[in-house]
Amino acid sequence: MEIFNSVSKRVESAIKAPVQTRKLEVSNDIASNTNTSGQETAKQLVEVAKKLNDNMKTLDTNVEFAFNDEIGIMFINVIEKNTGKMIRKIPTEEAMLLSQRMQEIIGTIFDTKG
Repeated sequence: MEIFNSVSKRVESAIKAPVQTRKLEVSNDIASNTNTSGQETAKQLVEVAKKLNDNMKTLDTNVEFAFNDEIGIMFINVIEKNTGKMIRKIPTEEAMLLSQRMQEIIGTIFDTKG
């Protein structure tokens, strides 16, 4: 809990306007490219994760954003600064595996041959 309090204090003390502007720019980039294929969307999400990680570095936080292309979901890692050990993953690894299995089941149920 102390880690989250420390992170939230740092975020609050940082200059908020530029961070919010960057967030809106990334959102607008994605919205303008809604007619893209799944692979292009995945590439865009990887780029968004990189931009978010760059923004997090300027705030001196231990939060990393990433994209799992197998299930098409973004996730967040909270890392302990001294040891590099992952403290928390959002969503959890179990939730990501459940999502992957659900997609496989749905694909099997609705996969019909004409």
